[in-house]
Amino acid sequence: MAKQLSNDLTWSVSRAQTFQSCQRAYYYHYYGSWGGWDSTAPERTRQLYILKNVKSIAMWAGSIVHELIKKALEQYSMSHILPSVVELQEQARLLLRQGWSDSVNKEWQAYPKKTNLHELYYGNGKSLPKEDTDRIKTRVYDCLEAFVNSATLKEVLAVPFVQWKPIDILDSFLVEQNKVWCAIDFAYTDNHGSLHIVDWKTGGENPATLRQQLACYALFALDKWKHTVEQLALHGVFLNDGGRKSNYSVDAALLISVKDQILLSIQAMRQKLKDPENNLADEDDFPLTENCNTCEFCSFRQACPKFATAFK
Repeated sequence: MAKQLSNDLTWSVSRAQTFQSCQRAYYYHYYGSWGGWDSTAPERTRQLYILKNVKSIAMWAGSIVHELIKKALEQYSMSHILPSVVELQEQARLLLRQGWSDSVNKEWQAYPKKTNLHELYYGNGKSLPKEDTDRIKTRVYDCLEAFVNSATLKEVLAVPFVQWKPIDILDSFLVEQNKVWCAIDFAYTDNHGSLHIVDWKTGGENPATLRQQLACYALFALDKWKHTVEQLALHGVFLNDGGRKSNYSVDAALLISVKDQILLSIQAMRQKLKDPENNLADEDDFPLTENCNTCEFCSFRQACPKFATAFK
């Protein structure tokens, strides 16, 4: 008998960022949409679940790059053969075409996990300027080329794959009994015993956000893989910038600070609940953001009271 899913209060970098950006969007994403994967769910719940899965074209492009990097590294671990740039770009072309078709044909109405592009959903549903689609295709192709040619990949392939950690797998650890989720893009132990944690990036560099994200990965590594702080090396690799690598320092003070941030963040989330023990929330307890700049690319605009008249 399948285990029944439960909606628990957990923490992740993305969850915390949503909470900070707009509490109403946070409610829609983590509470209002819960159960919406069931086609028999109430109409409002189903709508919020569909909106939860809307992606910007840039996010979609990034997910394709990450998916192909994961598959390429997995292929290498089994065969010692890495796909060429041309092969990866051809795979990307197929994924781009399939995702575009799914979005235009509204396959997400029956299968909400299918690609649903923000720019189409809130546009005419059929087309975007050719320069926009060409730009995204070029970004995906360039990122894959940068990955294959990167110094970071050469460093990765120079160590036996038995020294690799699981590739881009969602996992969790506990911070004072609070479950924290993360998915490390890639990690490996070098021949000197240092653990390198790599985050592939397809956009620009936001040092504050990336430092927090990598520090969370460091906490995970200390908990799951039993490395010491001194053994950790954290890297952001910017594929949209030719595979440039930024190294981020880590020490005990940073990890204590990030732990405190996690605990304060989850405490603020818990305080918004009408029934913390059962993780039950009321929509009216989660105010709309006053920063309208965050609304432009919000997936939940169709459900938001701010935009109610626009979708009548």
